Amino acid sequence: MAKQVKKKMKIKKSVIFCSLFFIFLLFSIVSFFLVYRIGILPIKYLFIIFVILLILNYFLFRFIISKNWLKRMIGSVMCILFSIFLGVGIFYGSATLNFFERAFQSREKIENYQVLVLNDSNYGSLKEFKNGKIGVPRTNFSEGAKLLQSEIKSRTSLTLQEIDNSTLVDSLLNKNLRVIVMEESQKNLFAEINDDFRNNVKVLETISIKFKNEVKRKDTKITKQPFSIYVSGTDDYGVINKVTRSDVNMILTINPITHQVLMTSIPRDYYVSLEGMTDAKDKLTHASLYGIDTSMKTLEKLLNTNIDYYLKINFSSLVNLVEAVDGIDITNEEEFTAHYYDEPINEWVTYHFKEGLNHLNGKQALAYSRERKSFVLGDRTRALHQQQVLSALIQKIASPSILKNYTTILNALDGSFDTDLSFDELMSFLQKQIDAGSSWNISNNILEGTDGNKHVYSMSGVTTYVMIPDQESVEKAEQKIKEILKVK
Repeated sequence: MAKQVKKKMKIKKSVIFCSLFFIFLLFSIVSFFLVYRIGILPIKYLFIIFVILLILNYFLFRFIISKNWLKRMIGSVMCILFSIFLGVGIFYGSATLNFFERAFQSREKIENYQVLVLNDSNYGSLKEFKNGKIGVPRTNFSEGAKLLQSEIKSRTSLTLQEIDNSTLVDSLLNKNLRVIVMEESQKNLFAEINDDFRNNVKVLETISIKFKNEVKRKDTKITKQPFSIYVSGTDDYGVINKVTRSDVNMILTINPITHQVLMTSIPRDYYVSLEGMTDAKDKLTHASLYGIDTSMKTLEKLLNTNIDYYLKINFSSLVNLVEAVDGIDITNEEEFTAHYYDEPINEWVTYHFKEGLNHLNGKQALAYSRERKSFVLGDRTRALHQQQVLSALIQKIASPSILKNYTTILNALDGSFDTDLSFDELMSFLQKQIDAGSSWNISNNILEGTDGNKHVYSMSGVTTYVMIPDQESVEKAEQKIKEILKVK
C-alpha cells in the first residue's frame, strides 16, 4: 500500500514538473511569434533569440526528466522564472502589436458643420424650418460640403443657397437669412475677428459628415533612400480625424544612409498660395481646412521639394504623450508667461516659465509650444519652442526609462495621430536602424518673414495678420533640404 502511494506521488510530481515545462515551451513559442510578427528586429537578432530559446528549452527539458530530484527542482524553478519573464514580454508584445494594428488603419475623415441662428431665434432644430432659404458653403469647399447638402435635403424642404463664408456671416447678422450652416473651424475663424458674430450667434445643432479618407501609399524605400514627412499639429482636442487648422507645420527630412534629420518649421501665419485653388492666397494654417493634401502640396510648391508622408497630431496628442513620459525637460532662454484658452475645461489658464531648466507636464508643454505674443520674434520663437518640445519627447521616448511607462505611452498614442506611413514601412525602417546601431545628427531650421496684413482666401477677402515670407529664408531652407536629401 505504501509503495502504491509513493508511486502515485511520483507520478503526480512528474505531471507537475512536465506541466511547468510545457507552459514554458508554450510561452517560448508565443514570444517568438510576437517578436517575429512585430517585425522590428533584424533577422540576425531573431536567429539569436530562436537559438537561445531552443537551448533553454533543451536544457530545461533535460532537467525536468532527470531522475535526480534536485535537478528536477532546479528545472522547475527555472521554468517558473523564465515563464514569468516571457509572460511579461508577451504582455508588452501583445500591447505593441494591437496598438500598431489600430494605429495604421485607414481613418474616416470628419467635417463638423454647425447650424447657426441668431441668439433671439426661437427655433430648436433644423427640422422646425418649414420654408425659406438656408445658407450653405459652396460645394467646392470640400468633399464634405457636397455630402452636407444631401443630408440637409433629407431633413428639410428649405432651399439651399450656396455662398461664400463671409457672405454667410453677413447674411445671418443682417437677417437676410434665418439660418446658415458653416464648417466648425471656418465658423471659429470668423468668431475670432467678428465680435458681433461671436456674441450674437448660437449653434442650433451640429451635423457630422463622415467620408472615407483614402490613404495614398507611396513607393519610397525609406530604408534605402531619403524621404520627408510633413508634421501637422492641429489646434484642436479630441478625435484626430476632424478638420481644423494646423498650428504646427514642420517638415522632417530624413536620410537613412547618412543618418541625418533636418527639422524645418514654417510659421502658421506664413502667407502662401494654396495649391490646387485659383488665386487663393492665405495663411498656411488655413490650408489644412481643405485637407492635409492641400497643406503638403502648398509646402512642396513653396520649398520646391517632394513630401512623401504626413503625420498629424493635435493638442490632446501632445498633452497625453508628455504626461505618459512623466514630463519633459526644456532649457528656456527667456523668462515669459503664457496665456491660452483651455477648451476641455472652458477657461483661460496661465503658465509661467523661468529662464533655464524647466520640467513641463502635458499642459505646460502645450502652453510652451503655443505662445508667441510674449516674444519680439513671435512665430519664430514659437517654432523654436515646438522643435524643443519635439526633441525632448524623442529623447525621453528613446531612453531606457520608456519601459516603466510603456503601456501608458501606447494608450496615450492610441487614436491620437494619423499618418499615411504604413506599419510595414515603419517596422522596416526601425529594423534597419537597430541593425546599423548608428547615432543620428539632428539639425533644425525656421523660415522667417515680416509682419503684414492681407486679404485671405478662407475668410472671403477679410484682412487679417499674416507673415510675409522672406524669400532669402525660403531659398536657404530649400537648399538645406536638398543637402539632406543627397545620398552619400
